[in-house]
Amino acid sequence: MVDAITDVNIHIDIYKPAPKVGLGRPLILVKSDTATSSYKEYTSLESIEADYARTTSVYMKASAIFKQDNAPDKVAVGAFADGEAAVFVEKQFNQSWHFALLADYVAADALAISNFIEEKTFKFLVVNVADVAGAQQFKGNARTIVIVHNNSEENIDSALLGEVASKPVGSVTWKFKTLKSVTASEITADELKEIHEAGAIAYVNKSGIAQTSEGITAGMEYIDALHGDDWIKTNLETRIQTLLSKTDKLSFDASGISLLQSEVKTVLAEAFSNGIISLNDETGEGDYSMEVKQRADLKPEDIAARNYRGISFRYKRAGAIHTVDVYGTIEV
Repeated sequence: MVDAITDVNIHIDIYKPAPKVGLGRPLILVKSDTATSSYKEYTSLESIEADYARTTSVYMKASAIFKQDNAPDKVAVGAFADGEAAVFVEKQFNQSWHFALLADYVAADALAISNFIEEKTFKFLVVNVADVAGAQQFKGNARTIVIVHNNSEENIDSALLGEVASKPVGSVTWKFKTLKSVTASEITADELKEIHEAGAIAYVNKSGIAQTSEGITAGMEYIDALHGDDWIKTNLETRIQTLLSKTDKLSFDASGISLLQSEVKTVLAEAFSNGIISLNDETGEGDYSMEVKQRADLKPEDIAARNYRGISFRYKRAGAIHTVDVYGTIEV
């Protein structure tokens, strides 16, 4: 399995009681016509057209992305050899993309990619299936976003990414979003319930407004919550790696440990400011905390190996309001 080249390992466990660069960038995956793989990033639809004609599925996916109001700065295109979709994603996993989608949907390829990303617990796959039956194979995969929409030519998977993925992480939920050039599905409340129970979402009219029906993944996690976790992990890695790289020597004492503590605190504070971390109603501050061990509290073998393992933290996700119940009384 491919691992990033880094000296920083961020371990985040989810406790359940009862953009930085790349975190909104899509990767369009397409089967290669030449049986060879390639990866390339594009900054505009015009640059994509130089490699993929307007009639191709890659161009159409990219077009749906770039026409949305919050389109990303770049779109990547990855061409993979037949039968090697997941292998290609593994090899390109450390590139700057964060959301993968297929130019031409093939269920076997989609499942292989979904399972790989699930194992990595980082980044996302977005798929458009025609019905609930097509969503069932992804059930339980927390890193796969499934959209049930029977008009594949509207490229709703691309449109959703173009509209939401590149907005500041933590500032937006993926529910209630209106997409350009996508038609709302005509489905009943019972059909929509079935879609949600399958861990999928739809595009429907509510009070006359076309919008995404939910913001969940196939694992019944909220997309914005996982995206926020990714933001914290990425920024911790980046800031600490930068500190290690640009400091002549980070001393293994109170001074060096204090610098590490400062970087972690900065990321958590920014995550709270962005809306990733919840407000603590009692303190009026972000609901997060840190524990920092000094050299005397650490294992001698870790000190000898120059491996500092003394910072831990917790935070409460901010969440979002998705449904509202209002109660009234009528007097006669």
